[in-house]
Amino acid sequence: MVPDITLYQKWFEQYVVPYAQADSEDRQYIDLKRDHTLRVFDNAKQIAASLPLTSRGMKVALLGALFHDVGRFEQFRIYKTYSDRNSVNHGLLGSRILKYENVLAKEPKEIQHAVRATVAMHNKLALPKGLPKHIRIATNIVRDSDKLDIFPVLVSNFTHDGSKSDVVTMGLEEGATKYTRQVLYKLLHGESIRYDDMRYVNDFKLLLASWVFGLEYRVSMQLLHERGIMECLLDTLPALPEMEKVKRVVREEMERVLAEDCFGEEGE
Repeated sequence: MVPDITLYQKWFEQYVVPYAQADSEDRQYIDLKRDHTLRVFDNAKQIAASLPLTSRGMKVALLGALFHDVGRFEQFRIYKTYSDRNSVNHGLLGSRILKYENVLAKEPKEIQHAVRATVAMHNKLALPKGLPKHIRIATNIVRDSDKLDIFPVLVSNFTHDGSKSDVVTMGLEEGATKYTRQVLYKLLHGESIRYDDMRYVNDFKLLLASWVFGLEYRVSMQLLHERGIMECLLDTLPALPEMEKVKRVVREEMERVLAEDCFGEEGE
């Protein structure tokens, strides 16, 4: 049963209102993150529904998804960027905002802590070992949900020559065929790519493609496949022999996961 979190949805919408009253140029980026959040929330509902979660686990996952980017609005207001490297860690900032605003005051302490932890950790390169199982599962649901929506948002801004928006692609250098060899190497070997590794817009595309190795749940891969998101991303890669290898490696990983019956499908 999906928990009723209507009050929190209303709080989120009201929280964004002052930021959305900025000038027209800034407002498009606020709208971008508000709409992104609502789609991530919908993704989380689909993923969570496929898992044997308790009501507590479901609530933590959905609230984590709803609030995962709450720090983005203050981040953009102050720094005019969504690059954590050039500003602040938006996950940690969001967790602090939830605590400062006392948003979760009506929830048991355990749920308050779990939701703030999920928000704080959703953007980490890797989750720390030893996390309580319900927090780890909720955070993985949010991470998968986030990735599923980041794909189309960024792909819509990508062209073969670069990007339409420096804010969205963090001001990375454009160039039709430019990429960082270390980034390519990491993708081809299934290694994690850090945002700090990126220099070019094509590096960002490779980082996104590498997420195919990082999705936690089979339903997430199903959604990625059904929506055709990965193919749209791969189509924006430059026409180079090494990029054809990237396409092959990524497609093979998707096929492997989709062929498995119980990939990542754990419950509390």
